[in-house]
Amino acid sequence: MKILIVDDNKDNLYMLESLLRGSGFEVETADDGKKALEKARQDDFDMIISDILMPRMDGFQLCREIKKDDRLKKIPFVFYTAAYTDSKDKEFGLSLGADRYIIKPTEPEVFIETIRELFAEKGRSAEASTTSSLVKEESVFLKEYNERLVKKLEDKMLELEKANKALKASEELYKKLIENANDGVVVIEESGHISFANSKFFEVTGYSRNELKDLQVINLVHPEDRNLVLGTMKKRLAGERCPENYEARVLSKGGETIYVDINASLIKNKDGTSSILAFLRDITDQKRINKELKKSLEELRKIMDGVIHAMALTVETRDPYTAGHQRRVAKISRAIAEEMGLGNEKVEEIYTSAVIHDIGKISVPAEILVKPGRITEIEFSLIKTHCQVGYEIIKNIEFRWPIAEIVLQHHERLDGSGYPARLSGDDILLEARIIAVADVIEAMASHRPYRPALGIEKALEEISRNKGILYDPDVVDASLALFEKGFSLG
Repeated sequence: MKILIVDDNKDNLYMLESLLRGSGFEVETADDGKKALEKARQDDFDMIISDILMPRMDGFQLCREIKKDDRLKKIPFVFYTAAYTDSKDKEFGLSLGADRYIIKPTEPEVFIETIRELFAEKGRSAEASTTSSLVKEESVFLKEYNERLVKKLEDKMLELEKANKALKASEELYKKLIENANDGVVVIEESGHISFANSKFFEVTGYSRNELKDLQVINLVHPEDRNLVLGTMKKRLAGERCPENYEARVLSKGGETIYVDINASLIKNKDGTSSILAFLRDITDQKRINKELKKSLEELRKIMDGVIHAMALTVETRDPYTAGHQRRVAKISRAIAEEMGLGNEKVEEIYTSAVIHDIGKISVPAEILVKPGRITEIEFSLIKTHCQVGYEIIKNIEFRWPIAEIVLQHHERLDGSGYPARLSGDDILLEARIIAVADVIEAMASHRPYRPALGIEKALEEISRNKGILYDPDVVDASLALFEKGFSLG
């Protein structure tokens, strides 16, 4: 006996197939009524066992089509369905000509026995009875089935209407947000054509909506930025990594250059193509302001440099023997900082601090500064005050860097033996540690009223001997490397 099983649930289909094959029946399967009807018309079956709720064609429709076919109507038809179906479904199913209506789950033995009984009961002689039943119930089926179908369609239409209203409201909100955005918004197709733009875009670029149909990205972007923009677009459309935000220049309709910050993302269209959604923020004014600020800062920096050098000259005019000392210390300090690989900002900070590191000597009597021969302990005490005095002079000036603290610490020593605060180790600013070494090198290598110049070799010997004791070892190493490369104080 060959049985056709129809069920859209794979687990149910497999279980039922295994049970029937194990009981000696030949079995074919289908996962919806439409496929089952095609198989029934192409092959010979001795019984059809079908679920009711299935896609495309449910069990009731399948039974109706089977019983309408002169060749198929004689095949015993069994509904095997879940217990949660409508209580009237059994009555309706049997009225269509079904021979049994079995509720899931049923004990395997009971199910097989029911199938065997049906085969014994029906045989091949039930054709006339089935045909008569089918004709009698045709009108009832059509009426009830149509009522069910209409109800389902009405419910579905109501759902669609609600969904469409929600979608329309969402689209309206989205449209308002886009139209009233402070940024220009455009959609760019794979061809480079701009297919959509909001009001802000037209306001910024000067183009009209009528001109949008002929507008291409390549015509909008500044020639010098086309490689950047088109290259980034190509990568984004290909799914490659590229920056979401970047700056570029676009040209207005009148040829004016507009700086924009671009934020772009990829859109996948329903037809399989891709587009780019881009937000364009006009930063032209911001660029202009930044440029003006940069110019102002440069001017202020020049003024500050002039003031600093004037302060340095004030000290040097009182002491002809140390004229140029601060500038030479600044030169050595900058070279050491560069040798150590410090950044440009840090190098500039160290150089500026070194230029005025002895500004406090303005308070030391000139006769002490230019005194030949050995100075007394009291005179040296007065000279030592120049660090604190220098700090007091410039502490209220709002430099970009802690120049006052660097000036205060440039005579501190690593082991705590320096002055004025006897700081040690990392408590001393790196900038001050660099200037301290440069100061020693310049002082020993140059002539002083109280002694002739000792020379650069003696100076390097001094910092080498006290490396890690008085002077920062990294600063000493950089200084030695510097002079090995031929650095000159001249």
